[in-house]
Amino acid sequence: MTDQTTAQRLYAWGRCRFESQPSPVTWAGHVLRAASRTFEDFPEVDDALLLSETEERWPQAREVFHRLRLRSLDQNAPLNKQQALLFTLAELVTKVAYNAAGMRAPFDYDSGWRIGPVAYRLMSATDDPQLQAELTTALGELPEDI
Repeated sequence: MTDQTTAQRLYAWGRCRFESQPSPVTWAGHVLRAASRTFEDFPEVDDALLLSETEERWPQAREVFHRLRLRSLDQNAPLNKQQALLFTLAELVTKVAYNAAGMRAPFDYDSGWRIGPVAYRLMSATDDPQLQAELTTALGELPEDI
């Protein structure tokens, strides 16, 4: 058996974190909220947060995802590395909400498994102890072997 790469270990950890949640969309929203507190206001991220908090809005997740993706690809106002990770996290939250709504043409089945790894990469990319602490709390635990 070969050793797993760091990316593979993070992915496996993310899968375990996501699958252990009794309310996965709520957990995903809490992780996004923790990640977004230290950033400037992004209306697209705010829309993803509101979506995660309101089950009746979950079917609208594809539209919110589309707005997030358009903003993240906007070359007239490029995102820095940490902002790009925040937007990736918000996109994953919308995918999880959409899939939980049972809509046709679901997003990737493993979208929720990537929430933990993206949040972990955001933690690693910042020297803000408040952001690191809030993400640690929202995630519930950190990977031990990374």
